Amino acid sequence: MHEPINWKDSYYYSKDRIVLTNEQVPVPGIRVLAHHLMTSAIPALESHYHENCFEFTIIFEGVFTFQAQGKNYTAAGSDIFVAYPNEVHSTNQVPLSHGEFYWLQLDVSSAENLLFLNRSAADSLIRCLHNLKRHIVKVRDNDILPLLKTAFELSISKESPYLIASYLVLFFNRLIGLSTTEHPLSRGIYQALNYIYDNIQADISLETLARYSHLSIPQFKVRFKQEVGISPRSFINLQKIEAAKPLLLEGMSKTEVALQLGFNTSSYFSAVFKRYTTFSPSEYIKRHQNS
Repeated sequence: MHEPINWKDSYYYSKDRIVLTNEQVPVPGIRVLAHHLMTSAIPALESHYHENCFEFTIIFEGVFTFQAQGKNYTAAGSDIFVAYPNEVHSTNQVPLSHGEFYWLQLDVSSAENLLFLNRSAADSLIRCLHNLKRHIVKVRDNDILPLLKTAFELSISKESPYLIASYLVLFFNRLIGLSTTEHPLSRGIYQALNYIYDNIQADISLETLARYSHLSIPQFKVRFKQEVGISPRSFINLQKIEAAKPLLLEGMSKTEVALQLGFNTSSYFSAVFKRYTTFSPSEYIKRHQNS
């Protein structure tokens, strides 16, 4: 087993992945502000930590698994995963599925001038962040995610660090305020989820799910993504892939698994499987046979 590493991101810029460091975001305390848009899965994150640094992973789209303190956490759209300073975390060998997220690292080794705040305000912010005492914060709120996105876009445009910091201070304070808010599922979406779980082997239509939710199809798609954090079709595919894994390891062929789980062809099943896991079905089987 590998020892956790003290991970430090470096500046990176591509169409789908942008990592800005304090050199590009000259705001005291900001170590990294980054964005990643993934059209397919990428390998799992190994165990690592960030010295004296909070890390906030803000999910805009998709479902991701994280591990901290030996416990797994699932984060979906509009969820924020919090890794505390020096806390070892990973994705527990689970690939990062396709989706979109931002991440933000805040160095709290010194409160002096943190985010351009005075000492009293900086001390209060650090204390409140430590007191979150949870790893998943659900923020189904229309204003908090745009705050971070705006701070990122201002950083790309090399706007005033003071302006960028003002958005980040608002983001952190909204995060703290929303950390105690619960977001129960509506009855209609709860019924739709149960239908998906109970009929995972069927070809599940959005029309059927919308009917169970007593909504039109457009209303259902919007409500589902708001409450679950991912589109209905992506959620269904994820559940089918999870159901496929044990069937493949039990010796069923990919054609048999595809037919059992309602995929039209084995090639389409293989493409979806790789999109969500980074492995083809045969690669997945070999990997587990050798582990």
